[in-house]
Order: sequence, then structure tokens, then C-alpha cells
Amino acid sequence: MMTSTRFSLSLSLVLFVVIMGGASAPAQIIDLSERRGLQEMVVSVKFLDRAIEMYKAIAGWEVAYRGVAPTDQAVHWGLTADTPIEQAVLRVPGSEKGYLRLVRFLGTDQVRIRSSARPFDTGAIFNFNTLVKDLEGVFEDMRDHGFSGFADPTYYTIFGKPYGGAMLRGHDGVVINLLYRVDDPYADVPPFTKMSHVVNATQMVDDYAENLDFFNNKMGWHVRWEAAPGWPEDGSNNMSIPNNLLLEGKVTEKAASFIFDPNADGGSIEIFKFTGASGADFSDRAHPPNLGVLMYRVHVPNLEAYVEEIEAKGVEFARPMKTLPVALYGQVKSAIVKAPSGAWIELFEQQGELP
Repeated sequence: MMTSTRFSLSLSLVLFVVIMGGASAPAQIIDLSERRGLQEMVVSVKFLDRAIEMYKAIAGWEVAYRGVAPTDQAVHWGLTADTPIEQAVLRVPGSEKGYLRLVRFLGTDQVRIRSSARPFDTGAIFNFNTLVKDLEGVFEDMRDHGFSGFADPTYYTIFGKPYGGAMLRGHDGVVINLLYRVDDPYADVPPFTKMSHVVNATQMVDDYAENLDFFNNKMGWHVRWEAAPGWPEDGSNNMSIPNNLLLEGKVTEKAASFIFDPNADGGSIEIFKFTGASGADFSDRAHPPNLGVLMYRVHVPNLEAYVEEIEAKGVEFARPMKTLPVALYGQVKSAIVKAPSGAWIELFEQQGELP
């Protein structure tokens, strides 16, 4: 069991918990011994209660944990020890992967990471992706909850299979990409009602070759696929790129998807590059306590050896290795990598025997 000293709180944090109505409840720890790859996305929000209720409504997710992060978390993320962080972990009911961890930083200045961003603006994490069975219905429900689509749902073919998709921006600049399998069953996905667990998250990058080299060679991740997306003949697309620019070839796209290893039981990380359309760069905002899609959390067995390996290949670390408690995972070792886009990738390993 974790000792109370591991969750020691500063006076300001204790007062915050009292004001909120009580101390954090103990979280049941899940076993990550077989998990390799993306375990959760961390999203920074301004209004936690509002965000929780919204995701319960639009995604059909449950709250797996709610409480206050330990002081060690703020320090590990480069903040002062007295920075209170309230958090909630949302998930498909009963699932053990693809979580969304909402965090609320108090008493500190914040800006939106990708403020008023368009899809072709680069830097940080652009979106996170979930599967849906009712694309049109979820799309309308999200709009009823304050999200706005970049375009209405579109249907296209990739790798010879028909798909539907839509991207919407909502609270704190967060973009959610909905992916619909037109004629492919969801037998490989944990059962869900409205939205699946988080399966992927995308970075819009300025230098495609640099990012491909970073994930494939420096990080040593497996390339799931690499492709130039093809849109319908009329040029319609879910990225709100003017149809004529795609039809005339003035704007082209290229993307690649990576997973920790071919047998990883976790989500993927994707990079996307527009050629012929450019805009703002938000890479310098991609860190706590700023608002929006904040970082990936990737479970990595034998973390120390892996960190030593990738550091020797020139991977830049935003935060050094640290041991700290993380709700739902227990005591972990963690180190944070900085991708060329500025995005933070937190590599962590669950420690010791589970209670």
C-alpha cells in the first residue's frame, strides 16, 4: 500500500481539498505489467466539473478516479510544489486503457496551448481520437454540448476500407477526432456505448522527416502505417481545407502512425504534415500549466534502460527521471520526452508489487 507520506500535501493544497469537500479517495490500482504504449492522454481544463459532466454525456464514460494530485506531480511537471492540481480520470466503463486524465491547475497563469488554431497550424498535440458507432449522432450531440465541427462528417477510403470521420473543437481548445468504421466490426475494441477509449492522438508537424526520424529511429517505435490521405473526388475533407486546393494539388498531406512496439497493447501516436498550407506554431506552449491537450502518458517496461538508450540517440528530455505516485497506477518512475513539435510524452513504469 502507498504510505501517507507519498501523498503529503502543502498547506495550501490541504486547504483546497477541505474547501472542495474532503480528501482524495483511495484509487484502486490497475495492473500495467502487460501494457506497452499509450495509456492515457492528459488534458488541462479550466472548469473541471463542467468537463467531467460533458464527457459523461457525450462519450458515455465513467469517472474512475477524482482527487488531488500529490505535490510531487506539480514538481515533476516543472511547477512549484505549492501549485494545487485537481484531477479526474475518465474511461470507458470497466476498461483499463485509453484513459483521459483531466487536470485543473489553480493559482497560476495559463494560456490555451493551441489558441484559435486551425488544423494546419503546427506544434503541440492537435487532437485525440476515439472510435464511434454512430458518427452523425455523436457529432450532433457534441455540437449540442458546445463543440464546433471543422466540417460536417465526411466519408472516405483508406487502406482499401471505407471510413467516416469528423473533428470538432470544444472546451479549452481541445479537438476530438471521431472515427467511424463503415463496415468493419468493433470486436477488437473494449465494448463501449458512445465513444471508445482513446486510441490515438495526432501532432501537426512542420518538418515531417525530422518527426519520422524522431519516432522511428530515435524513440525506436514501430511504424504502423505511412500514407498520403486521399479525399473524395469533390475535395471534401474533415480538416476544413478549401476543396479546390486539394483538388488542384496545391495542398497535399502526409501522415504516419507509430506504436511502442508491434505487440503493444496501447494506443498510437500520429504525425500529420500539410504542404502548401502553413500557419502559427504553438510548440512553445506545449507544457503545464497551459490549457488543452497537454501530454501523452506511455507505459514503458524497463524504463531506465529505455531512457538510457534513447538519450544516447539524442532524444531531448523536458523533465528528468523521478519516482512519484500517480492515481490508478501506484508508485511509478517517470521521465518526460519533448518531441520536435514541442509535445510532451511522459514515459512511465509502474513500480513494485501491487497492493
